[in-house]
Amino acid sequence: MGGDVSTFGDVYSYGILLLELFTGRRPTEEMFKNGLTLHEFSKMAFSDRVMEIADPLLVEENDHHDACNNVESTEGKGQRVVECFASIVRVGIACSMETPRDRMQMKEVVSEMLVIRDKFMRIGIYKEG
Repeated sequence: MGGDVSTFGDVYSYGILLLELFTGRRPTEEMFKNGLTLHEFSKMAFSDRVMEIADPLLVEENDHHDACNNVESTEGKGQRVVECFASIVRVGIACSMETPRDRMQMKEVVSEMLVIRDKFMRIGIYKEG
C-alpha cells in the first residue's frame, strides 16, 4: 500500500497466498476490478457460502481420495471439511486486512494453522508423509 517495509507486509502476503491457494483465484483476475479484491471476494462468502469460493480442484481431489480409498463420505466429515476450509479462509482474510494494525500477528497465524492442520489430520484429508 506504499508504506514502509515491515513484517505486517509479510503477513498480508501470506494471507493473500492462502486465499489464492484455497480459492484457486489470482488477485490479478479480470473479476477483481472496480474495488473488488480477492480479500473482499473471500470476505463476502465467509462463512455461510465459503464452499462456493473453494477451488473446485481441492473439492474434486477430496472426493477422488475418498472414492479411491473406498471411504464413505459422511455428513459429519463433510461438515468438518467445511469448518477447516472456513478456518483457513478466515486466517487469510485476517492476514490481508487493509490496515496493518488490523492484521493477525504471525505468531497467531502459526498457532491457528497448526490447529487447522490437526483437524485435517483427524478426518484423514491431510497425512504427513
